[in-house]
Amino acid sequence: VISLDFHTDTLSAASRGLAIPAGAWQEAELLRDAVQTLHHDEHFDWALRTGLISRADIIAISPQVGEYGHPAMQVHPLSPELTPDTVLQTPETIRHLADHALELLPEIQVSDPFILDIDCDFFLTANACSLPPDSLFAQWVRRAAMITLSREDDWVKLLQLPGEKLSGNFIAQHLAG
Repeated sequence: VISLDFHTDTLSAASRGLAIPAGAWQEAELLRDAVQTLHHDEHFDWALRTGLISRADIIAISPQVGEYGHPAMQVHPLSPELTPDTVLQTPETIRHLADHALELLPEIQVSDPFILDIDCDFFLTANACSLPPDSLFAQWVRRAAMITLSREDDWVKLLQLPGEKLSGNFIAQHLAG
């Protein structure tokens, strides 16, 4: 999995009281429990521990919240010092980073097949949604076996920079081209 998110909560799935036996993703009841119980990014930890996925690379605008849930989960912050408070209190200081987030993606070695997981709160400006056809992000979009998209409407509205009129729907439609 490659995930794009403003920030990530890398909590252990066990913190929600779930049983995490290997292969649980193949049992409908255990999978249903996980989907209903996990609220933030604990699903990456659960999927790693049950063997559904082998690796999760999370690219975040700001650093993670909490400790890594699993050794095969890595968070790559674009700006280690950036926090939601920075965005809310001094938004213009990060406009360049926000506008060029897709150009700043780290090279991550990923083997096919993989899932590209996109949270719309990764995009703080309309300019950030531009998809140069030869970009790393465009390559990931073309290669991904599956793309998941979370509109994150509340976070998009909260974190968008001044003068922007973003919504999760706008970003999703823009990314779909």
